[in-house]
Amino acid sequence: MKKSLKIALIVCLILGIGLIGLSLYCNVANAQLADLRGRMAAYNQAQQKIKAAELLGQDASGIEVPEEVVPTSHEKFLISMVGAQRALLVLGIDLALIGLIGMAYGTLRSKRKAKTKVAGGNSVYGILIAFLILCFNLALATNVFLTPSNFLNVFQQISTNFVVAVGMTFVIISGGIDLSVGSNIALSGLLMAIMMKNWNVPVFFTILLCILFSGLIGACNGALITFLHLPPFIATLGTMYIVRGAAYTVTAGQPLYTMPSAFTAISSRVMNIPLWNMLIMATVMILGWYLLKYTSIGRFTYAIGGNESCARLSGISLNKTKIFVYTVSGLCCGVAALLLTSRLDSAVPTNADGQEMDAIAAVVIGGTSMSGGEGSMIGTLIGILIIGVIANGLNLLGVAQGPQRMVKGALIVVAVIIDVMRRKAAESAK
Repeated sequence: MKKSLKIALIVCLILGIGLIGLSLYCNVANAQLADLRGRMAAYNQAQQKIKAAELLGQDASGIEVPEEVVPTSHEKFLISMVGAQRALLVLGIDLALIGLIGMAYGTLRSKRKAKTKVAGGNSVYGILIAFLILCFNLALATNVFLTPSNFLNVFQQISTNFVVAVGMTFVIISGGIDLSVGSNIALSGLLMAIMMKNWNVPVFFTILLCILFSGLIGACNGALITFLHLPPFIATLGTMYIVRGAAYTVTAGQPLYTMPSAFTAISSRVMNIPLWNMLIMATVMILGWYLLKYTSIGRFTYAIGGNESCARLSGISLNKTKIFVYTVSGLCCGVAALLLTSRLDSAVPTNADGQEMDAIAAVVIGGTSMSGGEGSMIGTLIGILIIGVIANGLNLLGVAQGPQRMVKGALIVVAVIIDVMRRKAAESAK
């Protein structure tokens, strides 16, 4: 471990311990200063009554005024820290953990003399630790976070992003990107509503046909990229606008409400548990994990993202693999449209606006490299949970949507910076 990094970790540890001690001291001291605060409040209240009586022209001589309390500078400091004790404790624990974990990792690495290795799941443990620290912070910040009902709400809220991110993982590992997922979800949701409400198509066939339709949109993306050699960013950006425009066109921009009960039951709760949502999420996750890890098409996806030229020389069909990964992304959009439309009981052309950014954020935070060739479904799962827990925690703390988007953007930037630094370290270690 470099000397500068070791000094930084030691400073973090010392600062963390200091902040924890300050928080505990303020907590004890403020409890002892309860009487002082009470007498100060009584004096201020009496002064306010006198001013009110003077303004009303009443006699204020009968108002009892307690002796004025003048706190010392030390007491003023402790009183001012009443609302910051929990924040100091959380920050102190974070800094202490960063110092301890960093030094422990450095020690183990130096003993084993392990070289940095770029692999699909090499950053999962670090992401998991970050997720646990995040949960610990939110548990300290709000008493509601650790309740079972809140966790069930988190799982239901992340269901749409969860499914989309599984498909996005395939795309990004292959070295591509899919910006059309939000538009795909909106159009598929509207088609579901039209088929069930206007054409009286049974719910099962509606769901099946619309998921296949979403897969067809994904396959079109793959065809544009493979046969016309368009960059994935340009191809999916164009598809995003085309499909979103179609979503506005099919209903003339009007929303559709009140779906059949058999359809909305998919997002209903069984014994207060979003059972069907969780089963669908688990099924998509397991299928995506199996395809990526244990099938030849999964290995081809990694190979194309790692080095497309080498993959071509190895006999891998680039066209078939790319069309496959974009089709998977489209199919996941169809499933996400099912979950979102049934939960909202409505189909609106603006549904899932910005969903592509949420999915990309979850995948990148989960350790999948934007350069391709590296990533895992387990990492994506943790990334989705991090995004969902942050949104839930900020909502519980009353943070507005603007700062929440800023936090999400900062997380993406930090995740990409870590990925770049890790790749450079791996290259220098060779």
